Amino acid sequence: MTEPDTNAARAADYYNTQDVADFYRLLWGGADIHIGLYRTGEESVADASLAMTRHLLSVAGIKAGDRVLDISCGYGGTLGELARMGCHARGLDISKLCVDEARKAMDRDGLADRVTVDVGDFHQIESADGAWDACVCQESIIHSNDRPRVFSEVFRVLRPEGTFAFSDILTAEGADMAKVSSAFERLGAQVGATPRTYYEMAQEAGFEILHSEERPHDIAAHYDRLAELLETPVEGLDPEAATRIAASIARWQEALAGRHITWACFVARKPG
Repeated sequence: MTEPDTNAARAADYYNTQDVADFYRLLWGGADIHIGLYRTGEESVADASLAMTRHLLSVAGIKAGDRVLDISCGYGGTLGELARMGCHARGLDISKLCVDEARKAMDRDGLADRVTVDVGDFHQIESADGAWDACVCQESIIHSNDRPRVFSEVFRVLRPEGTFAFSDILTAEGADMAKVSSAFERLGAQVGATPRTYYEMAQEAGFEILHSEERPHDIAAHYDRLAELLETPVEGLDPEAATRIAASIARWQEALAGRHITWACFVARKPG
């Protein structure tokens, strides 16, 4: 039987592309590559992104000494935060470029002895059953064409009463799918999954939902800030790539302004 296409290869190609990597490094802060938390609206992208990581880890109740698996670690920003909290952290990412950058960040910050980082696919996590106290996934399940499988894999590798803290960019209820598709095109992501969809997927995998919240203001503020940064030439970013990315971000802004796209985070627990 042919394995279903999970979209992992396309996601890896996207994050391994140099223009994409330059964009995340130069405009997104280079450590966390997810949506930020904007309390004042004056935050830099990097500061807002770190604030959102801290918010998610806080509501999840992750603490010093916990064994935490980040199944989409990107450039290692969350891994670094976990290490500084005193957690035992491991990062996985489908992109070799992201893994290389995360390893460099751990070395640079003196955290390499506390963190391991490997290329890995969250559809098939290389880990023993029940090995982790907590798992984190920030805005990456969006890339999967088999999202229930991701939830099932996380459920498998968590210990009883272990915690799954996850966030994602989602289709809003009642959205114009054409607007969402236009925005998601650059990511190669499927449209249609709403916060309710993720809630139900987690439950179907066996999780109890402890916390859920939508924060559409933050994702709108984030893309507005990125658009502002692209209004002037960015040293180190290819001008043609900058033009393409700016056009894509404009489509995101249109979809966000119409409330067709939202952002949500969740904390789920594996029953004891």
